[in-house]
Amino acid sequence: MYSLKIHKKALKFLNAQTPALKSNIRQKLNLLKENPFSHELLDIKKLKDTSDYFRLRVRNIRIIYKIDGEELLILITNAGNRGEIYKKK
Repeated sequence: MYSLKIHKKALKFLNAQTPALKSNIRQKLNLLKENPFSHELLDIKKLKDTSDYFRLRVRNIRIIYKIDGEELLILITNAGNRGEIYKKK
């Protein structure tokens, strides 16, 4: 099973969400730790023009992450609303 490391900026955004949405995000992140490449209950896509970044969709929130296979670590680099997250990259 993978472990999670969340960047401070992404954590600040995720903590600012409603309690119901935070609970949903927490559930999805726990599922993500099982298999960060693909999971039947998650909406995961590999980002275009990048070799190692993925996105996880939770309602209108997008969570951008990178996988370190050697250390079994998921690095969440950014999180944001659907329309804004891709412009920041």
